[in-house]
Amino acid sequence: MDGRTPSYYRARLDTFRHFIKDELPGHAQYDTGKKNSPLELLKQGFIHPDLKERFESRAESFAKLGIKVSEAPLTFAELCSFNTWFAIHPEKVAGTEAVTTSINFPITIKGTKEDIERTISKGIEKDKDKRIRIAQAKATAKLKILNLLKLNS
Repeated sequence: MDGRTPSYYRARLDTFRHFIKDELPGHAQYDTGKKNSPLELLKQGFIHPDLKERFESRAESFAKLGIKVSEAPLTFAELCSFNTWFAIHPEKVAGTEAVTTSINFPITIKGTKEDIERTISKGIEKDKDKRIRIAQAKATAKLKILNLLKLNS
């Protein structure tokens, strides 16, 4: 995880909704009718480079403005909205986001074989470490049980 709090991601989700509903519709400069316009890409969870600075400054300004946002863990719906899960876990993306010409899938991930191998090997390594810690804890527990049984007999 990148160290940001649930309140930041809630502010980020609010910023997506604000841009989609209030800020971008009707602005000819964003060609809102085109399939790869900043507005259409925002609906898919992709922040167009033309909007990135304004978007990030609004999402980060919630705390500065004193707007209270819940620190409770994100709900499933919040995690699945736009690209929140991938924003929280960028290490799980094997490449970089890119805009395509597809109507149904306007965003893709461009990556190399090495990106994929690196992403998968990180996950396997973390899982391996976790399994080792669990096995060590189980072995320690069994040794303590054996020692207790010896003391009782």
